[in-house]
Amino acid sequence: MKPFEGFKVNGKPFFVLGAQSHNSSSYNREMFGEAVKAALALNCNTLEAPIYWEKIEPEEGVFDFTSIDYMIEICRNAKLRLVILWFASWKNGDFSYAPGWVKSDQARFQRVLGSGGDTLPNLSAHYEANRDADTKAFSRVMAHIKTIDEKEQTIIAMQVQNEPGFLRTDRDYSPRALQNAQDTVPEKLLRFLEKHTQAPAYKYWKKAGLKKHSDWESTFGFWGVEFCEAWHLAMYIDAVAAAGKKVYDVPMYVNVWLNSGNPWGISGMEYPGGGAVERTLHVWIAAVDHIDMIAPDIYEQNSYRYQKIVDFYHTAENTLFIPESSGFVNNAANMFYAISKGAAGCAIFGAENYIDSEGKVVEAALATRDSHLAIREAMPLIIKHRNTGKMFPVIPHAGITDEGYEFEEYIGNVIFGSNRYLPGRPLYIDYNNRRMNMNEDQQTPRGLIIEDEPKLFYLTGFFHLRLMPKKSPAISRINDYLPIADYLSVEEGHFNEQGEFTVSRTRNGDQVMFGGFWVTPSCGIVRVKLL
Repeated sequence: MKPFEGFKVNGKPFFVLGAQSHNSSSYNREMFGEAVKAALALNCNTLEAPIYWEKIEPEEGVFDFTSIDYMIEICRNAKLRLVILWFASWKNGDFSYAPGWVKSDQARFQRVLGSGGDTLPNLSAHYEANRDADTKAFSRVMAHIKTIDEKEQTIIAMQVQNEPGFLRTDRDYSPRALQNAQDTVPEKLLRFLEKHTQAPAYKYWKKAGLKKHSDWESTFGFWGVEFCEAWHLAMYIDAVAAAGKKVYDVPMYVNVWLNSGNPWGISGMEYPGGGAVERTLHVWIAAVDHIDMIAPDIYEQNSYRYQKIVDFYHTAENTLFIPESSGFVNNAANMFYAISKGAAGCAIFGAENYIDSEGKVVEAALATRDSHLAIREAMPLIIKHRNTGKMFPVIPHAGITDEGYEFEEYIGNVIFGSNRYLPGRPLYIDYNNRRMNMNEDQQTPRGLIIEDEPKLFYLTGFFHLRLMPKKSPAISRINDYLPIADYLSVEEGHFNEQGEFTVSRTRNGDQVMFGGFWVTPSCGIVRVKLL
């Protein structure tokens, strides 16, 4: 697996700010149109939506690309980019979107078997017939997309399967799967682990004696069988992606049903067996050559757990991308952490949930809508400073009233609580914002501090920042509300299509003195120049 540089549209870097439709939204134009309407209302630039093997190839060798055609047409007219999700061999650890001719021919298309020999509703990753049928269909899909969209590039990526793996059993007990578990562990995997001693798989290998030329259980101990399932599942999906890229080379990724937060962590019970959970992630990274990203679906609301997942899946080889997450207030803040760590994009799931019958964003999702606006305003800076360490997230944590930051020449502080001069939220500082009538969720402190230069900062989101020079700090000026650092100018503005900052309002006096350097989504970007 090679590092993915990030999405591009017509050769230019592109950050995915996405919303994913519901599973059945692509079956007809009307339902798909609702998903597009929701994505636009939520200030997204990309829609993620599925296509279905059962609909694309209802009879073997007979293809119907009607759904792809109207999906591209509607997104193109709405000026949205599109990520297509290939629901085929696997969707949430099941094969529900495989066509009837695959489901009904168990002699040809081998299912996963349970410990008692019972047939489960999952295609086994250990059989070439399953893989080859999926590969042929996916290749035809990619050929059609290339024909109608290569120039416009409405479709910017493909998700190959959806949360793949098996449920209802701890392992695949089909004959080929049992045999594969007895095979010698591939040298390719062991060479990779020797260079990645922090990987969980390496630690299990070391515990078992660092054996080579042995079967999976002898090499890795108890978890060996799960690593075997992960390897074969990854190889299957990589083969599908390879065939698709050979026809039309666009970014391709696989998403992950995480095990985070589950009490037992049992494969096949609390997450699809063989999926790229934390324990098996490096097995996947070693296996795949044509998958660009292994992307965690993060529904975790706790900010510390969210950050732990982000840090784990952002590796030297694997670029972080979050294709699914919640559309509510905690994620409206947490997404800024992912962006600060160099994510290629973030998306929320269930776009249609977040608009009412009139197409307006429901109150529970207003904070997410506002966060998306703040991110869109800062897009040129996010692309410029991705993976530079110059983006600092503002995220409240339970029980913590403020957060400190260290910059090149300054130290900073964001207050999450309140004091007698400042109620802890920028809403009250400026009369323009007091008129916005924002709800509690919308007033959650969150956003990005972007250190563009040592004395030049950009702020986006909803918070107030105090800065103090590292050298000769003005300790006598420290109190609850003064900006502390001497400033040259504080300006609200926006970036135009050429990436130039255009000032819409200059601040001074009370609008700086009380609360320091503050920002709300309605301000656009705030540019702070220091002396």
